[in-house]
Amino acid sequence: MADILIVGDEVAPVAESETAITAAALGRALSAAKHKVTMLTLASEERAAGLPGMARRLRTVLARLADGDRECSLFEGRSAISQCALHVLGVAPIDRGHGAAFLASAASAMVRDEICRPDAIIAWGEPAAAVLPAIQATSRVFVLPTGTWGPPLSATERAALDPNAPDLAMAKGSLAGLGAIDADVVVFPSPSSARRFEGEREFSFRASDQPVVSVRFGCDEAPCDPGTDPALAARFSSDAPAGKADCRKALTRRTSLALGRRTLLVATAPLAIAEGGRALIDAISNLVRSDVAFVVPGTGERALVDEIKRIAIETPGKIAIYPETGPAAERQILAGADVLLLADKDNHLARTAGIAMRYATLPLVPDCAAYADYMVDYDVASQTGNSLLYQPDDAYEHVSVVLRAAGLRGNPDVWQSLQNRLLLAAPRWAATAALFESLCLSQPTSV
Repeated sequence: MADILIVGDEVAPVAESETAITAAALGRALSAAKHKVTMLTLASEERAAGLPGMARRLRTVLARLADGDRECSLFEGRSAISQCALHVLGVAPIDRGHGAAFLASAASAMVRDEICRPDAIIAWGEPAAAVLPAIQATSRVFVLPTGTWGPPLSATERAALDPNAPDLAMAKGSLAGLGAIDADVVVFPSPSSARRFEGEREFSFRASDQPVVSVRFGCDEAPCDPGTDPALAARFSSDAPAGKADCRKALTRRTSLALGRRTLLVATAPLAIAEGGRALIDAISNLVRSDVAFVVPGTGERALVDEIKRIAIETPGKIAIYPETGPAAERQILAGADVLLLADKDNHLARTAGIAMRYATLPLVPDCAAYADYMVDYDVASQTGNSLLYQPDDAYEHVSVVLRAAGLRGNPDVWQSLQNRLLLAAPRWAATAALFESLCLSQPTSV
């Protein structure tokens, strides 16, 4: 059993972003593997004090910043989400530089006060990079959980950090570069994002023998389990798959769609220009005369949602905007849909596709970025694969991939087998944690 410290500026339940959710999910998986896991994050003092089960420590933390020291409250408790010891520094940083300095000061104070004695540090995200040189540990892992990184710190942002720090100077003010310098291994959520990082000239100072590895994130964190999800109309699993049909019926009633016995029910991602929203609308417009129906989340860019509403009025029973929003609504859509059509060409995680698999919903995804890394095109003859891939720059490909899925659904034996395969093949956090164990507790080159 190892003592592992996970540090990030966003950790659930303090924050709700995907970065925060994945940090907490990794902590839970490592705890389940019998490691002692401590998590550290930031939040305003009001937010930290309002979290259930959190208590303010009697001693404050002296954050030593280059532009002036600051006394901060430290809250501690246990996260119901991650099942780990959770510590929250009560401060709302004004920029990335101050966030990095606050995290480094808080981590140093926790080690100095023997709140934790980490064998390994996992710096989760760019703002956690300054923690790596601040405290000692046998293994130091730097994770860029979005697969991307920001620009170098501005002069104002650097004001909170040590202006004479040689590592920050070598990194030319880049937090991603600072993490790369001080970590034993750098982790990305997909091979394509790792290759992009390795090919960037701005990180040419990185040691040539420093491993850059990719680790696929899981997608089975609570409540993403169709066997227990309280938001669903019916529960289902690979052993008891009948509930999937009941969820489909519930989604049909909720949206007033007109579905035949063989109609393909397609869910889409929220409509956003940056995530292929225009291509999704074009595909829907070209498929309204086919035996296909669409459910579109109510979230998304207003202009695109208004446009799809107009198309829905012209084609009653074929297109529906889901009337509710939020995580529960998103899971209800996935549980009832047959397929999920995604069009974001620069995705670095493929986690949405993984969550769709978790709900026995076939992902239809562009053959690029993380989708090309992790998703395998379904082959009927061998009954292998976990998705249908298409070329995103061809307007007809969006239509043809949906029609191809409709053809698969028309064969009940093939479709049932495929849904069961998806349920079993969805990526698990236990597998992710096992890879992080090997990074933290053995030689990085063994991964």
